[in-house]
Amino acid sequence: MNLDLNDIARSDGRGALRRSAIWRPQPRFVHEITTTLQLDAVNDAGGIAVQFEPTPRSAVHLAFEGSQSETLSIWTTRAHHGFISRPKLAADLITIRFVRTGFMLRDDKRGEGTVVGFDQAMCASFGEMHHEQASAGFSATTASIGRDAVERACRTLSGSESVLLPRFLSVVDANSPGLAALRQTLAVLQDQLVRRIDNDLTVPLLQELLVYQFVSAWPSSGGSMTPKPADISVRPIKLALDFIEANLRRAIRISDIAHAAGLNARALQTGFRRHVGCSPVQYLISRRLDRVHAALQLESDLSIQDIATIWGFTHMSDFGRRYRQRFGRSPRDTVKPIRQ
Repeated sequence: MNLDLNDIARSDGRGALRRSAIWRPQPRFVHEITTTLQLDAVNDAGGIAVQFEPTPRSAVHLAFEGSQSETLSIWTTRAHHGFISRPKLAADLITIRFVRTGFMLRDDKRGEGTVVGFDQAMCASFGEMHHEQASAGFSATTASIGRDAVERACRTLSGSESVLLPRFLSVVDANSPGLAALRQTLAVLQDQLVRRIDNDLTVPLLQELLVYQFVSAWPSSGGSMTPKPADISVRPIKLALDFIEANLRRAIRISDIAHAAGLNARALQTGFRRHVGCSPVQYLISRRLDRVHAALQLESDLSIQDIATIWGFTHMSDFGRRYRQRFGRSPRDTVKPIRQ
């Protein structure tokens, strides 16, 4: 996340705060704050990138949970009463926020204010933030992504090393199809990050997909980031299919598939839609489901969960849902006739 950890130790009148108290990676954090003492404790030792304050003359209630790493942070926030947050460090991040209820006022260092309300979404630079003030009854889902990851996605999608970062609009309607898909990816990814298991092959794919979706779907003042891609022949798509088949047991990314096909990510998506009828991610997941389906029909001492994990499905509720959608029956119904 491009955190300048060498420069963030600072004094608050009680000595220098430890760096890890200002920010640290956390696979999962959960806080529900109802007193000023709890608020002070989280500010001093919570490892979160912002400092919280209650709004004047309001009671304290703030709950937030999520996951944060050096590449991506995702969290949900809800507050019965209003609160104020201020950055505790300098970081070159892009923050995207989907507001479900209430509203938030954001002031940047240039003195410019932005208001984002329910059913709206906000895009802003974390480094330019002065403070944010949330209303009573506020709830939202937020992600912070390193600017370098966004710039890399822009280059990959465009196929050009010289493409500039789009001027993303600061507040937009959250109900467009593209942003609805982005919000869904956020929810799925947050759930999988907080329950992450080492063999989960979907997390790196979803992380990459999230950034691509953001770059592709978020409105910008410059219009479309790239021109309409040229027609894609079947040959590079065949190379992509062969690469996927040979690497189903590995954690592979969209950029890996595109490189194997000799295409940029946008052209890969276009070619798959035309020649395969789905996205590369959908195809990859379906082929892994096919391998699970085939294994479940063989006599084996392995459990359903063991077989699913071998092929990268570590969250059984999500796996069961995907399996039923593809095969019209549950994994247990697949093995039951054989093992009776």
